[in-house]
Amino acid sequence: MTRKPSRPPASKPTSTSKAPDPPWLAWAMGGLGIVLVLGCLGVILWRAMSEVEDPDVQLRLIGTRPSQGQWLAEIEARNLGGETAAEVEIEGRLGDETASALVDYLPASGRRTVILGFSENPEGRLDMRTRSWIEP
Repeated sequence: MTRKPSRPPASKPTSTSKAPDPPWLAWAMGGLGIVLVLGCLGVILWRAMSEVEDPDVQLRLIGTRPSQGQWLAEIEARNLGGETAAEVEIEGRLGDETASALVDYLPASGRRTVILGFSENPEGRLDMRTRSWIEP
């Protein structure tokens, strides 16, 4: 008769076995995650508690150039305030002539460029102003 090889007895887990410590990289990533979450919550709370400045739209003439029988005035509109302005209406006057443009969206600390057309060179004689805007 042939004898079957016997299996060694199954090893029993010992109650004194210790789970391996998490690697240092896992601790570092966990710490970084906590710092990022707390930082985001801090910024949200700070913005919610702080007083927000109204839109402050400033206009600056960048330059002028002739184009197809008219003069184009390139104007930069900057919002130096803390709130967004929507549908910003910009007006330029050159003597009796008036031109206007509408900027759909001007975020806080944002800038947009508009072009106004005139029959004469507006360099140095252009009066610019912001007529209106909507607070979204």
